[in-house]
Amino acid sequence: MLLQDIATVTHGAFLSRVKTNPEDTSAQVVNLYTMKEMNESLGLDYRGDHERVTAIPIEADRLSKLKLASEKMVVVNLLSQKSVAIRKEHAGLLIPSNFVVIEWNEPFSPLYFEWYFNEHPFCRKQLITARQGTSISALSIQMLRELEIVMPPADKQELIGKMYRSLKKKQALQMEYKQLEEQFMHYTIIKAIGDIHNDNK
Repeated sequence: MLLQDIATVTHGAFLSRVKTNPEDTSAQVVNLYTMKEMNESLGLDYRGDHERVTAIPIEADRLSKLKLASEKMVVVNLLSQKSVAIRKEHAGLLIPSNFVVIEWNEPFSPLYFEWYFNEHPFCRKQLITARQGTSISALSIQMLRELEIVMPPADKQELIGKMYRSLKKKQALQMEYKQLEEQFMHYTIIKAIGDIHNDNK
């Protein structure tokens, strides 16, 4: 079956259309879901430039009509071709249009889809094939809608999803340990140079 048969696939919010004047008394500042949140969820080190915009003011009436991130959703970045199930700590963030939002029409494990999209050889092959003959490396939303899904029983989806989440948590901890180790080594070297300098006075 195709993804569009079991889910609604839409772009995130176009910020230029929903942003309002910050001086508007009815405006509420809303935080955005960015590549930083996506990469943290995937256990990846985020070394890119920080997004210039991480929050925007939106009129209260307009905000009530927008879909904010929830744990039932999955987001896909068409340029990086990575998928992430929304984590609990990111619920309530506004998803901008550089992400595609997937909402399930029937019971389906978001974490299983995250694993399937990012790791399954059959899915990755489909993504490569879909881009053949095009001059751009990014996917289109239509390509994503026509993605063929391998859908195991619900219990297997949950098991695969939990295993994948555990793997990503482990990778995130390893990344954090590496960063702390690098900071410690840098501090130790600087301190040693300072000690040598003081000894030579």
